[in-house]
Amino acid sequence: MEAIKNYLIRNFERTFVLFILISVIAIHYLIPYKLAFLNFYFIPILLGAFYLGVRQGLLGAILCTLLVIIFAYVFPARFMMVLTPLDLWMNILAWSSFLILTGAVVGKLTTRLREEVKQVRGLNKDLEDSKAKIEASDEELREYAENLEKKVTERTESLEKSKVTLEDLKGKVEEALYSTMDASVVKLIIEKRLRTEKRRISIMFSDLKDFTQFSEERRPEVVITDLNRLLQEMEGVLLDYHAHIDKYLGDGIMVEFGAPTDYERHALLAVVAGLKMQERISKGKFPWQMRVGIATGEPIIGLIGYQRQTYTAIGDVVNLAARIQEMTTPGLVTVDSSTYDEVSRFVESRRKTVLSFAESEDPEFVKKVAHYSKLLDENPDDVELLKKAGLLFLEGNYILQAHEHLGRALGIDSKDDKIKLAYAETTLKMNQMDAVSIRGRKDRLHLYEILGLNNPLLDREKIPERLYQQYHEEVSKALEYPEDIVLPVEVIDGSIGHSRVVGFLSYALADALDATDQEKLDILQAGYLADVGKTIIPHHLLNRAGALSKREFEEVVKHSRESVRLLKKMGYQNESLFEIIDASHEAFNGSGYPSGLEGENIPLGARIVAVTDSYDALTSWRPYRDRWDYRAAFSELERDAQKGKFDSKVMEVLGALLEIRPQAAVEGSQLKV
Repeated sequence: MEAIKNYLIRNFERTFVLFILISVIAIHYLIPYKLAFLNFYFIPILLGAFYLGVRQGLLGAILCTLLVIIFAYVFPARFMMVLTPLDLWMNILAWSSFLILTGAVVGKLTTRLREEVKQVRGLNKDLEDSKAKIEASDEELREYAENLEKKVTERTESLEKSKVTLEDLKGKVEEALYSTMDASVVKLIIEKRLRTEKRRISIMFSDLKDFTQFSEERRPEVVITDLNRLLQEMEGVLLDYHAHIDKYLGDGIMVEFGAPTDYERHALLAVVAGLKMQERISKGKFPWQMRVGIATGEPIIGLIGYQRQTYTAIGDVVNLAARIQEMTTPGLVTVDSSTYDEVSRFVESRRKTVLSFAESEDPEFVKKVAHYSKLLDENPDDVELLKKAGLLFLEGNYILQAHEHLGRALGIDSKDDKIKLAYAETTLKMNQMDAVSIRGRKDRLHLYEILGLNNPLLDREKIPERLYQQYHEEVSKALEYPEDIVLPVEVIDGSIGHSRVVGFLSYALADALDATDQEKLDILQAGYLADVGKTIIPHHLLNRAGALSKREFEEVVKHSRESVRLLKKMGYQNESLFEIIDASHEAFNGSGYPSGLEGENIPLGARIVAVTDSYDALTSWRPYRDRWDYRAAFSELERDAQKGKFDSKVMEVLGALLEIRPQAAVEGSQLKV
């Protein structure tokens, strides 16, 4: 039933039309009381109008009327009946039945209509109530939104003020931390990565000679101003060489190298920093001389203190560095044997001798010494005077002076057995004196005074004497070597002097290839500065013995463009210089980086620097291998050139400059290839 009902509701109009047609046929063919049954049509018309609307109701009525008219026109006799009493009463009965049925239908429809109207009115009332509530809610929402916006604005302003306050507080805290602790230490503390450990590092102590007397003779503000000016210079040097400034000890400084960041070349960093500190004091015209002592060992390093903490080193090596500083000659850097072993190939040095024998104060002896000194000033190469003076100094236990004079005498006359024995005696005594007794230590240590860095251009296993003599003065005059820029970079991976050699050889190659003066200057400068961008490479990758992973290699190849970026930041504006440096690691066959340039598309200067860079790298010591013989290194580069890595023309000229290839010949003052 429910399915039939749903079908009839969905198809009411079709059902209505079908019902009318069936009714017309039934009435006019089957029912004899046709006029009475015309009242039947009121029922479907009323239902159609109610359910389908006025338009459909009128159309239905018109349709019924047309059908009846047509039927009456075609069959008029069927409507003209002679009525008998029975027919009359049957017509009245039909009419009254349909009338009653119509009343019932209309009443039912009216009742339903009233209920629906009532329901609609209720719904309208509910709608009005809902509308009123919605309007009230809208009003509340508007008020709430206005208040919320105001509150949000107020809260935002409050948060902004809090943020500014916190940022200000954070800045003050960081400023306080950075002013009292090393930046790398602060960063590690914030990241919770600072460890207490025992690690091999280098310790430096520095102190000023006669500072106490200086401070007592001057007003406090003058003393502090001059001292701060000095410390500003020292801090700049120490930070350039990745030092951790542990503490200031009045006019002294305690410094660690290799902590908290673990730099493998910490001893070299310490020694070069010490030399640069002495250089700054000398150039800065300060009224003091400085003593610098360095020791290498394995102290305990970490944070000490409870509420007030400091990052420092504790251990025997710290005490050793302090004692070495006390024994250092003002103006020099003195290191222990552990430090010396790590830096000896890079520096000029001498054993530090401590006089442990009493010097004579005999007036006659002093008079003799003065006499021989005067004679030697007039005749410094007189072998007999040197022998007599040396023996006199040995007699008075002036071991250093005796050793020097007897050595010079043997250099002139090596056959005098007496002098040989005396010289051997002074050597033995000097060895005894070289082992310095350090207060607080049972053993005796050898100390070394660092005089400066080796000049790699004087290495005849790398640069022939004739080539050096031809170009060193010209190169020196052409451009000042930017040591303060490149040295901090080279110290990290132990490649000190690399840029100096690359620049020198690049200039010589450019000259032999008939480059213009400006091109030679650009190429020289590029050779000096090409690797300053190595600071972007993680330092543990610089001396990696094995092959690099793809990701590690991607870090390495960035350094040429980083060099350009840093130079621009420093104020360099030479675009030709930038082009050479950017392409200095391109290969002639296009397999290089960073752009994959090939052939003549690579600037000549870049092709030259690529060759000289590889040559010096092979002929220099590296932590992971010994240096190559320069002939073997050149042969290796030739093989690379045959594979397309290097420009063969540049290689031919380099072979001539190194006197490996017979084409080199000297014509006048210029080397021609």
